[in-house]
Amino acid sequence: MNKYLKLSLIFVFGLTLIGLTIVSCTKNETPDYSVTLKEYPVQYAADLDSIDKYLNTHYISSVDADFNITFAKIPAGGKQLSIRLQQTYPLQFKMVKNDTHNVDYKVYYLKLREGINESTSAVDSVYVSYKGSLLTDVQFDYSETPIWFQLESVVAGWGEIVPLFKTGTYDTAPGPNLSTFSNFGAGVMFLPSGLAYYEQMPSSLIPSYSPLIFSFKLKSQKSRDHDRDGILSKYEVATPTTLVPNPKQKDYDTDSDGTPDFYDIDDDGDRVMTKVEIKRPNISANVTNGYYPYNGAAVDNPLTPNIDERQGVPRKYTGPNNPANGLPTPLPADYTDPTRLRRYLDPTSYPPFE
Repeated sequence: MNKYLKLSLIFVFGLTLIGLTIVSCTKNETPDYSVTLKEYPVQYAADLDSIDKYLNTHYISSVDADFNITFAKIPAGGKQLSIRLQQTYPLQFKMVKNDTHNVDYKVYYLKLREGINESTSAVDSVYVSYKGSLLTDVQFDYSETPIWFQLESVVAGWGEIVPLFKTGTYDTAPGPNLSTFSNFGAGVMFLPSGLAYYEQMPSSLIPSYSPLIFSFKLKSQKSRDHDRDGILSKYEVATPTTLVPNPKQKDYDTDSDGTPDFYDIDDDGDRVMTKVEIKRPNISANVTNGYYPYNGAAVDNPLTPNIDERQGVPRKYTGPNNPANGLPTPLPADYTDPTRLRRYLDPTSYPPFE
């Protein structure tokens, strides 16, 4: 059964069951809900207590060379160090603020290996192997063969924890197994039900209000551009800072118009589309490199003499005014300064730029 129950389908299946229940009732019938909807803060307190008990009473029984991990309960009188106390893979946590639930979720996780390649974000697609279990150690889902998931389409906890890891490297070799991944990120997350399926029962193996354990291996990722504005969505979500270490990433909204940047085609509200503001001058939009990238390349490509690949999306130009039109001219730092306010995010910067 586990081979056919895939993480990306569980949530959809749960919604389908609810939808079928509602549709099957006539106007004179009242749906019979077998699960009482609980208050999120109350349920979170119960979930956290259950997760804490698990972390205190279970230990890591094995981690193999491919970072497949198993847990076992500490027997009476056992000397094994609990998941919480062991230091081979120190237990970490992330706080996740959820205003809708009125809860600040504490999400525990283990970093078995960080990975060495690309970082991902909560709005990207990931290629992962994974295993899902209950706190009773009952396994409800498993796929050692990697599967592609859109992180915002699966349970919310994945979008919080998976971006803390990096992908691996894609290796090719002669023989029947032509490709493998190495140095990939591998971890475990312990999710309260509010960041999982909550009252839904997506399968007979997952009771309602179940905290869940997911172990995963992040093999690869694909960056997405939801609004097709030429800026990858990973650059249009909030990034952690010292003052706000765990921002609500997908709510990032530069112009406060109610549409998050990664869905907004005019990010700064100046009535000029983002795609217009990042277009290179005198280059047709339908050719390669027709738009400035978010960040420039490390070196310029000598095969494209009319394009300087080192230039990223510029800020409002800060050079001296051009006497011919009275507009400021660009300086090299306008394209490369890492602290620059890129012009598609600056409502005071719009065509003509020079």
